[in-house]
Amino acid sequence: MFDIAFNTFDEIINMKGHGIYVWLVYSISILIIVVSFTITRMRIKNICKRININNASG
Repeated sequence: MFDIAFNTFDEIINMKGHGIYVWLVYSISILIIVVSFTITRMRIKNICKRININNASG
């Protein structure tokens, strides 16, 4: 019914010699997403602080 490409966990990691490239790309992609969310969150907090400071002084 299902044709499984890999039989063992080791085959998933190695991927016939291409595993290093595949997992490197996955890692870089996840890193970019995490950094993007972190930077966005920091910017939003900074903007909220500016808004609160301006409202308090104004």
